[in-house]
Amino acid sequence: MDILKTYIIPWKSLSNGDHRFEFTMEAPFFAAFEETDITDGSVRAAVELQKAASMLVLDVHLEGEVTVPCDRCLADLVLPVDYDGRLTVKFSDEITDYDGDLMWINPADGELNLAQYLYESIVLSLPYRRIHGEDADGNPLCDARMLERFRIVSEAEFDAIEAESRTLARAEGNEQLQQLKARLEAEEDNQQRNE
Repeated sequence: MDILKTYIIPWKSLSNGDHRFEFTMEAPFFAAFEETDITDGSVRAAVELQKAASMLVLDVHLEGEVTVPCDRCLADLVLPVDYDGRLTVKFSDEITDYDGDLMWINPADGELNLAQYLYESIVLSLPYRRIHGEDADGNPLCDARMLERFRIVSEAEFDAIEAESRTLARAEGNEQLQQLKARLEAEEDNQQRNE
């Protein structure tokens, strides 16, 4: 069974007025979206639907948490989700683009699939920069091994590395020059003996 079908509201069979729906989004839900950063989670959606003859108005409250990779160390980071939104659904034979707050559906469809709206709302509720916090001393709470692997050297460290590289290059260059000089001298001696 397609997991996203569990987020369908059969609106046509509902009477005009208020209706309440609840949904839960967990790992299989997030896995259904190919380009997602969310690897796990548990989010509850409370949907208050108001049905009228010409439209549906849905007030959606999302609450829970999701797991995403930390932008700094790539380790799992659990972030809270708390989102309130309103989706207006209008009926038309000519379907226009969904813009996040307004959706057009064909009245003959009879169902409304909220999966995409719920997913996008969760993603929009997350902070742009997703990193572990810091301890009391201001040190990041990230995975220390990963930070060491990705560590960016300071300017002083870079200068020291560069100076060491120049010294090694000079030493190797001098050694190569000595070898070249010895080879040339040996070739010159051979030529003089052959003459």
